[in-house]
Amino acid sequence: MKTKKSEITIVFLILVAALFVNIYFGFSKAGFHEDEYYTYFSSNRSIGLYQPDRQWQDRQTILDEFVVKPGEGFNYGLVKLVQSWDVHPPFYYFIFHTANSLVPNVFTKWTGIVVNIIAFVISFFLLYLLLKRLKAPFEVEILTLVFWALNPQTVSCNMLIRMYAWLTVFILACAYTHVRFIQDYDKVSKKDLMIKYLIPIMAVSYVGFLIQYFYLFFFFGIGLGTFVWLIRTKKEIKQAFIYAGLCAVSLMLSVITYPASVRHMLGGYRGNEATSSLFSLGDTGMRIAFFVGLLNNYVFAGGLIIVLFFIIGGMMYRIIHNKKSVKISDSGIVLSFAAFVYFLLTAKSALLVGSASNRYEMPIYGLLILIFVYDLYLVLDNVGNKMIMYGVSLALMAFLLKGFLYDHNVLFLFEEDKAKIEYARDNKDEVAVVMFKSATAYNVWRLTDELLEYDEVYYMDVANTEKIEDPKVTGADKIILYMADDDCDNEAMDNILESCPRIEGYVYVHSEDMWTTYELE
Repeated sequence: MKTKKSEITIVFLILVAALFVNIYFGFSKAGFHEDEYYTYFSSNRSIGLYQPDRQWQDRQTILDEFVVKPGEGFNYGLVKLVQSWDVHPPFYYFIFHTANSLVPNVFTKWTGIVVNIIAFVISFFLLYLLLKRLKAPFEVEILTLVFWALNPQTVSCNMLIRMYAWLTVFILACAYTHVRFIQDYDKVSKKDLMIKYLIPIMAVSYVGFLIQYFYLFFFFGIGLGTFVWLIRTKKEIKQAFIYAGLCAVSLMLSVITYPASVRHMLGGYRGNEATSSLFSLGDTGMRIAFFVGLLNNYVFAGGLIIVLFFIIGGMMYRIIHNKKSVKISDSGIVLSFAAFVYFLLTAKSALLVGSASNRYEMPIYGLLILIFVYDLYLVLDNVGNKMIMYGVSLALMAFLLKGFLYDHNVLFLFEEDKAKIEYARDNKDEVAVVMFKSATAYNVWRLTDELLEYDEVYYMDVANTEKIEDPKVTGADKIILYMADDDCDNEAMDNILESCPRIEGYVYVHSEDMWTTYELE
């Protein structure tokens, strides 16, 4: 017989196993997405990245823009200012800047991964508490925690050094505080309802908005569901409007704290793109199909249709055999509504960037897994054969293994960058030249982990075809050339060959996003 102690032991072992998996893939992560570089830069920048034409830039000058320099830590005012120039709220960057301030002058993937793993642990316990609140049977509890915590997309979320792991925390916290509010509504006084229930909802939403604007989609969904529940089920019109008013106040306080948010959502380039996509009906079917495809391929390893088959099949069995209908709690209905609202609104407004688009839905994957697993249990329980549920559970475990071992569904590892970094390391004593295009100079960021292998690099604007005069370049026997936009500019290349008498020709080494590397000898 299962005891409370044995249950806690099993839950703890699931968490430990998940942490080992995350650490394993943390070691496997070899490179960075360009947005991850932006995370470091916008949290820790010094004087700002720049690309000087026909000048050298030493490693420390580049490094200074991605790390906290000694004596410049805990500068939250600068972090907030930098974010106001872009399109994101600042709270995640406050967290990340704090972590970097604890290890000044250090640029490492582990700063971001550890920050994400802390968020993962918090999310794990919030999901556990939510399952307890929903009175999930032990089988549902364990299967949900295993399938979420050990899912390739949860690991991917922790490998991506962006705000999505922390957005997961606040979506789950929002879900938990609302389920608690609905379940205890008739059990406490109106005064306690305000102090112990509504103020926590406000606090969570105040910070959630300042983590990522997509938080609004979930808050809107669960807020609308709770508002309707108060009016239709509880007949509490006054309380419904008090609840809605307090939710509005929490968002107003967020905007007052961070006024740039209004411009970001209504006037920034991402705000305009998201709004345009959100209200455009023409691509709705395509977008929903795209994100459902990501859910199927990357969360369920292609097995979502099997899960849906058993849910629908179980429902039909109950109807045909006149089984007692499954009663879903009010809190479960509101939670499910909110989860699907987030999924659909995000699908309508998020960027379509292939498998990387998973990041926008990752914060809701835990709740979707909970809903699917609980639905499976409800419709298959008492069908007449417990082995069906056990079989479905084994299928879900098979999906996890397939996702890891066969589909290689863990994203954002950039293992292909390992060879490029090793090449730079092997040639760190050679002359490194970065030939950039002024219109896309910011793409130099994509080379950061390679450029940091050299003591210094020489920058050249492709458009400047004047003869090179720097003696360290013209006297080089070998040059490692990074040329912008995957395009060999013949005029610029000829200029190097003519300026450097010891260089006779060049060979292609490798390509990456926006850049091609050549070796000149």
